[in-house]
Amino acid sequence: MITNFSKTMKSEKLRSVVFQLFLLFALLISVSNSSKALAPARIYQIKGLVADSVSGKGLPYATISVQSGQKGVIKRLASDAAGNFSFTLDTTGKYDVIFQSIGYVTSKKDITLNGQNSKIDLGTIKINPGVEKIGEVSVVAQKPLVRTEVDKVIYSTEVDPEAKTSTALEMLRKVPLVTVDGEDNIQLKGTSNFKILLNGKSSSMLSQNAKDVLRSLPASTIKDIEVITNPSSKYEAEGTGGIINIITTKKQIDGFMGRVSAGVDSRGGFNTGLYATSKIKKFGFSINYNYNEFRQPKNESFTERENFLSTTSRFTETEGFSKYKGSANMAMGEASYEIDSLNLISLSFWGYAGSYSGNGNTLTQDFDISNMLSRKFNNRIMNDIGYGSISGNIDYQRTFKKPDKTFTISYKLDRSPRNSDNENEIEGVLNYESYRQRSTNDASGTEHTFQLDYYDPLTKMHQVETGVKYILRQNVSNSDVLRYDYTTNQWTRDASKINDLDYDQHIFGLYAGYVMKLKKFSVKTGLRVEGTINDGIFKSIKDTTFTNKMFNVIPYVTLSQNLDKGQNLKLSYTQRLSRPGIWYLNPFINDIDPLNISYGNPNLEAEVSHTFDFSYGKFTPKYNFNLSLNSAFTNNTIEQISTMQANGVKVTTYENIGKNQRYGGYLYGMVRIKQKLTINTNIGATYTILESNDGRGLKNEGFNYNGSLNCRYTAWKNGTVSASGGVFSPRIMLQGQSSTYYYNNLSISQEMLKKKLTASLSVSNPFSNRMKYEMTYDDPTFHQEMVNYNYNRQLRFNISYRFGQMKGEIKKAKRGIKNEDVKSGGDSSTGSGTGGTGN
Repeated sequence: MITNFSKTMKSEKLRSVVFQLFLLFALLISVSNSSKALAPARIYQIKGLVADSVSGKGLPYATISVQSGQKGVIKRLASDAAGNFSFTLDTTGKYDVIFQSIGYVTSKKDITLNGQNSKIDLGTIKINPGVEKIGEVSVVAQKPLVRTEVDKVIYSTEVDPEAKTSTALEMLRKVPLVTVDGEDNIQLKGTSNFKILLNGKSSSMLSQNAKDVLRSLPASTIKDIEVITNPSSKYEAEGTGGIINIITTKKQIDGFMGRVSAGVDSRGGFNTGLYATSKIKKFGFSINYNYNEFRQPKNESFTERENFLSTTSRFTETEGFSKYKGSANMAMGEASYEIDSLNLISLSFWGYAGSYSGNGNTLTQDFDISNMLSRKFNNRIMNDIGYGSISGNIDYQRTFKKPDKTFTISYKLDRSPRNSDNENEIEGVLNYESYRQRSTNDASGTEHTFQLDYYDPLTKMHQVETGVKYILRQNVSNSDVLRYDYTTNQWTRDASKINDLDYDQHIFGLYAGYVMKLKKFSVKTGLRVEGTINDGIFKSIKDTTFTNKMFNVIPYVTLSQNLDKGQNLKLSYTQRLSRPGIWYLNPFINDIDPLNISYGNPNLEAEVSHTFDFSYGKFTPKYNFNLSLNSAFTNNTIEQISTMQANGVKVTTYENIGKNQRYGGYLYGMVRIKQKLTINTNIGATYTILESNDGRGLKNEGFNYNGSLNCRYTAWKNGTVSASGGVFSPRIMLQGQSSTYYYNNLSISQEMLKKKLTASLSVSNPFSNRMKYEMTYDDPTFHQEMVNYNYNRQLRFNISYRFGQMKGEIKKAKRGIKNEDVKSGGDSSTGSGTGGTGN
């Protein structure tokens, strides 16, 4: 009772400290602005109407920007559906009011506020239809938070103030059609089978270890997040759920600009970052480097399992804990050289290297069918994991006098090493042998890609594109298992447990696409042909070679209709592939928990799915609305499958045994209220039917739902307060489901020194010290219930400073290599930690 009371008091004290820090931060900001608040300023109200000069009708949602000669753009707004606008200013002086609308020439009107008249009516501002002449008016256009194109939805992270203190993983919770559950598992349209690209290019690190990478990637380095639900034929056919394309900031300039940042959190972690960009005549470059150290407090887990195949080990109870710490380095860079006005060479690279070490302990007890203790042992676990990725590409682009016509030659190298060193010591208490074991695994994937692309906008209505690609993937895994000999005090190699892999994959692709754009209707269609050859050798006590070939024809079509007032309809169909990566194929046996062993399957085949999508969207500067309905069918899905053996050992691997049907609906909404309050929500529901086709009779079906709400309020000058929260229903799996999960976040941000210095304070899950996460598994051979307690509350403080002067952006190749065919996930995607208990 005393212990529980002590824990409660500590929890209350911590909660009190968190809110006191928030109050102190808010108080300091209020004091810094109090001097301005004490002097009442005169308010000037300006109104008018933006209209078409020919018809005289008001223009809906035209962009109005207010500029001051010294301060630049100080206010942006949009006219209403009838073309009316109104805004206020509080300082005398001369201003330029800029009027813009798509399909019209930009217009400018000068106004002077001299303190005499507080209400000014600009009357009707008539702007002429036509093409904008570059250079006549210099204005920064207002960028919406969410916008849509023919085959994608785009979330503009750079205009979201919460990006200053958030990670890329946290920002994904706000993106339409994307969900992130309690264990940071990412889903697109209700499925985890999708591809993540970085700047339109694949990264094996994001394919294999997305959670760790996105946890370490600051959201402040991201410009846009694109959701491509039905990729066109120019993309690789893999990634059945679609593509998430993360576009990083690329503000290369004439001159020099940079940004430095740093942050700390309540767990003892910290981060630093540097961004620099420059352009000197025809040569330009940018580089982005980030370093962070992280700490995960002790997580606790409890598992109960019933083995239907055994009477002596009928019931198993396991309890344990795990914790870990680590660090990560990340660097991105670009450079280009303009040979002349029609020829461009561009380079880019992306590198990530991280490691973590952890320790844990589990106590396992077996009971017979009469509930009598039959076996008991303790397992002390230590592990060191290293992982990384490096990608580099070079593109040569030839443009023509005809606008947007391009020919591109590209080469890309991608290498992703991963190594693990696990040691565990078993202490047998009852009917179990004591031993020490050490297992190491060095695995890597290397990818070479060669590609040619040609794009030609024949007319304003008709566009064509075509290209060829060759990919060579080389996957290698080498392992070693050692047992400690207590008689000689030496480690002895166990050759019977060696499972190595040498696996090559050759992919040949050819695609052609066509786009027809009418005034309000467009068609985008294409065809992709792919051939695949797999050669491998599985090395154990007896070596086994395997070879298989595949040939696929992948069609694609999207129909898009633009309606009045920013509304659009889209209907699309495509066929997608998902090829297993090294972490699904790797035969290395992970038996650090002797009652829960796992390994990959080198005999896996690519998944083939058919996807249909319908969406309706309405996007305006004041509010956004997007409704998406979709379905997908796959007959050979790669499923994680677990079976129980009579000796009480659960074996987990991957097999092509699944039939997957998904029917989903997703709703995204955003509204701006008086330019100060922004609210957005993401709601989704999916009905999933999973069924095995291997004769086991496994089947699971049911509804998944999720919802999130995000609010951002500009409470004072250059200061914002944000709050967010969400809920996820139990996740449906072939052999079970997870529990419901909730999350919530609060943050305060203040910009200072002419918006060059930004300070932010945020707290994750302030109202609960730890989260309870449950999972249930069912199989003809066993039933298992698992409970994890994760400590998720975290307080973070970040500060960043921007310096330099922006002038003009550097060129880069418009087309490059995009490999999005490897199935995301596998063992490495399970994140960090020691795994206190078995799965």
